[in-house]
Amino acid sequence: MSLAFIIVILGAIGFVRRCSGNSGDIVNEYVKPGGDTIAVAIEMSPLTYTMRNDTAEGFDYNILRAISARHDAPMEFYPVASLDEAFASLSRGEYDMIVASLPSTNTLKEHFATTEPIYLDKQVLVQLADSAGGRGTVTSQEQLIGDTVWVAEGSPFNTRLRNMIRELGDSIVVVSEPGYSSEHLAIRTALGEVKQAVVNEAVARHIAKRYPCLDISTPISFNQFQVWAVAPGDTVLLDSLNVWVNEFKKTPQYRALADKYL
Repeated sequence: MSLAFIIVILGAIGFVRRCSGNSGDIVNEYVKPGGDTIAVAIEMSPLTYTMRNDTAEGFDYNILRAISARHDAPMEFYPVASLDEAFASLSRGEYDMIVASLPSTNTLKEHFATTEPIYLDKQVLVQLADSAGGRGTVTSQEQLIGDTVWVAEGSPFNTRLRNMIRELGDSIVVVSEPGYSSEHLAIRTALGEVKQAVVNEAVARHIAKRYPCLDISTPISFNQFQVWAVAPGDTVLLDSLNVWVNEFKKTPQYRALADKYL
């Protein structure tokens, strides 16, 4: 069953490309089908949701569009850069769900209901290929001892970094700033504004295509299931999403999206 979507362009966020990358703006979009809707806070990133030539795209975004059409479930999309603010709004009931690069961790599940896995991914270190003060690129987690890494504020990646610090038995300075997403941090790394950042590998691969000066070869975690987060107590939506996601993952359309984005 098809849905009519009305797209309202509200603005654009642009970044200067300095590493032989292509130009392209990320545009805020609100999709308002009318009637009862599922309010979706969706992370702005080349994997999850972005704009290319005035057209919205992204792995998670396209899955949600397909689910919405298949099950006559209207969705209203709110692009977000700050996961910290998005999770606070989800707790207050301002959104029904958050769609982002979210590894399934015990910490996340302690506070929010999470869906069945959407895909597998891992976290990697994003750095300049000639970074680290002349000592060459960081190739192991041990080399980060006493160093500083950046991570998006409110990101579940913080859980992995805390665990890694305990495993190493030493200190790593973890820095976050309000309003910067994983994509922003990766781009700031490419521009030399941030030394290194922890980002999901699928996101990092997309950004590295535009910024070949980046090295994304150092893993920070093993493969982890990536999920969506649902407002606390909304078991009806959670149960529906799990059925819809499991059904969609069996389709050729899902496999085509996975081949394109992952």
